Amino acid sequence: MSEETVAATIQIGDLLVKSGLIAPELLDEVNRLAFKMRLPIGRILTTHGHITPEALTKALEMQARIRDMALPVDHGARALRIAVSDNISLDSALQRVMPKQEKPRPVPTSNRLGEILMAAGFASPKQVEEGLQAVADTGLPLGMVLYARGIITRTGLNSALAAQKLIRLEVADRDKIIYALKNARLRSISLRQSLTENNIDPSQTQDEFGIGELLVLSGAISESQLMTAKEIESVENKPITQVIVELGFASEPCVQATTHILKMIREGVLFENQAAQIVKKIQFASSNQELNDALASLGAAEEEELAEHPIYEVTDILRRAGLLSDKELQIATALSLSNRNPLLKTLLDAKLVDRKILEMVSQCKTYLDHSLIQMEQATIAITYALDNNLTIDETLDCFGWSAPEV
Repeated sequence: MSEETVAATIQIGDLLVKSGLIAPELLDEVNRLAFKMRLPIGRILTTHGHITPEALTKALEMQARIRDMALPVDHGARALRIAVSDNISLDSALQRVMPKQEKPRPVPTSNRLGEILMAAGFASPKQVEEGLQAVADTGLPLGMVLYARGIITRTGLNSALAAQKLIRLEVADRDKIIYALKNARLRSISLRQSLTENNIDPSQTQDEFGIGELLVLSGAISESQLMTAKEIESVENKPITQVIVELGFASEPCVQATTHILKMIREGVLFENQAAQIVKKIQFASSNQELNDALASLGAAEEEELAEHPIYEVTDILRRAGLLSDKELQIATALSLSNRNPLLKTLLDAKLVDRKILEMVSQCKTYLDHSLIQMEQATIAITYALDNNLTIDETLDCFGWSAPEV
C-alpha cells in the first residue's frame, strides 16, 4: 500500500497506536466494544479514560491534516505524541519533528463540511466551532452534532454532503455549487432542482434507494447511523459499504449479502419490504458460516411470514387515529362511488380530512408497509405530530422509533 493510500485512509485508532498514545491490544479491545455497542471508538476511549477529550481533539485534527496530504504519516504521529505529552499545539509540535528544510504544506479547508455549511448559511462560525468541540466529546461527525442540536435539518445535512461530493469531483466550480446549495436552502427546494437550474449536472448526488436505505428499512442500522456513515463517506471519499463496516454498524458478511439482495431488488426479483425482512434475519451474522446458516433458515417460513404481513389502508389508519369515524367513512365511500371519484379525494373535498393529515397518514402507511413501525406507533405519532406541529419523521425521532424492532 502506497504512502498516499495509507495517509488517505488512516483511521483514528491506527493513528493513536502509531503515536504511542494507546497500545495495539487496547485498540483491538475497543474495536470489539465499538462493534458491540455501535459507538465510535473515540467516544469509548474518552468515556473509559484511555485518552483525554483534548488528546482526541488533537488526534482528529492531525488525522484530517494527514488525510489532506499536508504532512507524512510518520511526522504526524510523532508530532501528535509530543503535542499530547507536552500539552502544546500541533503546530508547535510539528516544528520540532519536521526537518528544517521541510515545512508542513498548507492545510486545505475549503471543502470541509464546516466551511461549506457556513458558506451556504446553514450554520454560523460560532455554531461550527462549538460543534467541532463537541465532536471530540461525542466521537460523532460534525454534521450529526449540528443535526442533533437542531442547527441543521436532515435534508440540509444530506444536501451539504452531496454538495461536498460534487466539489471534490470537480463537477463545477466550488462557488457555483455553494451558490446552488444556498439557493436550495433559501427557496426550500431540493438541491437537485437548484443544481439543474444552475446548469450543474445533479446525477452524482445519487438520491436512489441504496444499501444504506435497505439496512435502515430492515432495522439493522438506524437512520442516524446511516447519516453518520454518509457524512464519513463524503468527508473521507470512501464507499458507503466500507464505512458501515469500519464503524461497526454492520458486519462485513451482512453488508456483502445486503449488496446482493439490493441487486435483486433492482432486477425486480424482490420487493423492498421482502428484501428488508431477509436482511433483518442476517443482520447479526459475523462470519460466512453464520450468514449461510441464517439464509438456510429462511425458506418456507420466511415466505409465510411475508404473506402474513398486514397491509393497512389509509382509511384504516385514519380511523384508528381517531381522525375519521365509521359513519364519516360510510358517507364518504357512498359519495365516492356515486361520483366515481377516488375515496381519498372525496375525503378532501368533503373536508373530512385536510391535506396535511392525509400526507402524514400516507407517510405512516409507507412505514407500516415496510415494517418500520407498528400500528400503535403510527397512531401515537400522528396525534403527537398534529398536537405539537411536528413532522412524522421528527416525531419518530423524538420517540426513538426511526427504525424500531418489529
